[in-house]
Amino acid sequence: MNIAQKARQTYQKYLASKLAIAFSFTIFVLASLALGILGSYLFLLLVPIVLLPIFICLQMTNSAFAKGMSLSQKNFFSFYRAAFTPTLSGAYQVLSSFLKAALLYFGLSFVTVFVMLQFYLTRDPFFAQQIESISALAANGNLVEALAAYENNANIIFISSIATFISGGFALLAFLHFIGRNSIVPHLALSMSSMPGRIAFSIHRQGLKFFKREFNIDYYRATWLGTPLLLIGFAGGVLATYFLTRDPYLILLSGFAGAFIALTPFLPYYLDVMEEMFKKYKDRYIAISIDQAKKAYEEIKVTQKLSEEQQDELDKLISDLQKKADTKNQDQEEKSGEEE
Repeated sequence: MNIAQKARQTYQKYLASKLAIAFSFTIFVLASLALGILGSYLFLLLVPIVLLPIFICLQMTNSAFAKGMSLSQKNFFSFYRAAFTPTLSGAYQVLSSFLKAALLYFGLSFVTVFVMLQFYLTRDPFFAQQIESISALAANGNLVEALAAYENNANIIFISSIATFISGGFALLAFLHFIGRNSIVPHLALSMSSMPGRIAFSIHRQGLKFFKREFNIDYYRATWLGTPLLLIGFAGGVLATYFLTRDPYLILLSGFAGAFIALTPFLPYYLDVMEEMFKKYKDRYIAISIDQAKKAYEEIKVTQKLSEEQQDELDKLISDLQKKADTKNQDQEEKSGEEE
């Protein structure tokens, strides 16, 4: 079976439990979006202290069902503290993912506004005169009047709204894509003792240099459905409130809510895919991590004076990695001998 088939099999086996925890995660997302009505800063603040830890609860619980863990609120929230441990700190690369998504948002907004402005200016002479009038007001220092004219212009409102929705939808898609791909890193960090999340991410990034093409084929073949689900849900959320308010921010929040609602049944399957991806590439990660750990060890010894405790931790990490590799090689040799 390929990765998608294995993930689908696990998903179907524990379907009710997986849907229950996915629904719980979505409730937290919707509650955070509701609080975001009070200010965008509040929603952004909730991402690292609420949403990311709850996502980790979702991922860890989703994986634990196959190990015999029962469904309960206590078991689900037992993983909350793990989000703040060195093992998972930096594993998802939330900040860098957000910055890349923000760059996409502003870049796409600029392109969309530019294209739509050119379209209207070349086809609507009256609109062109309005833009010239607003520009003249601003040039003469009448900024309040210029802003009022800008905010009351129906075409400008439409253009800015469309730009916000298009760039917002694709920025959300990009952010979740980055976080989703990085959700393989916690499996790597948790499989090796004494490995911080940031080092595990570095190993993951190094690994992609060697098997990126194969990794991407497996990943996109198994998870492609997430993109249309997100975009359809986002569009549905936007349309649900577009005729009720003129505030683009509120409409954007509604779009985000629609996207997460549409993704709810897909999330557990997606996480099952990432776990199957890790199982397939685990041995390659280990081989790379041994080499990386040894190089880092030598560099640290040269550039820094290690305490005895730090040196013991590095020695233990390298030893654990080597043991995993040796055990795997031994298992493969025994299997080959049995086949002969």
